[in-house]
Amino acid sequence: MAVIGISHTGMSVKDMPASLHFYVDLLGFTKKFALDNDGKPWINYLEIGNSHQFVELFYNYTDKKAHPDLFDYYSMNHLSLQVDDIHALEKQLTEAGVAIEHAPRLGRDHTWQMWVQDPDGNQIEFMEMTADSMQMQD
Repeated sequence: MAVIGISHTGMSVKDMPASLHFYVDLLGFTKKFALDNDGKPWINYLEIGNSHQFVELFYNYTDKKAHPDLFDYYSMNHLSLQVDDIHALEKQLTEAGVAIEHAPRLGRDHTWQMWVQDPDGNQIEFMEMTADSMQMQD
């Protein structure tokens, strides 16, 4: 058995339209399908490119502050997305009003890195590989 890629990451969201705008309109993900549970909206599946890699956006957001014990165990740390031009993305997101938490900088692994938060406060890292990126070495 071998792990061959990222299948998906799941996140609970409190404002589905804002999250869909962020991931679909601003970042270019494709809304592939939605699932209901007992007739109620449950999950929106978003595909990253044509990669068969997905982000699942779940309805029924539970406030992290009201349930810190639950989120200490079940919360996501961050989602890292590979991009081909981090500086162009920074410009695009800034023009759209998205706050850049950490501007693009070269990381210890020789990748360009930039951090933002999605509408629910989930940490999103963007990475642009370089010829010297440790991830690209054999």
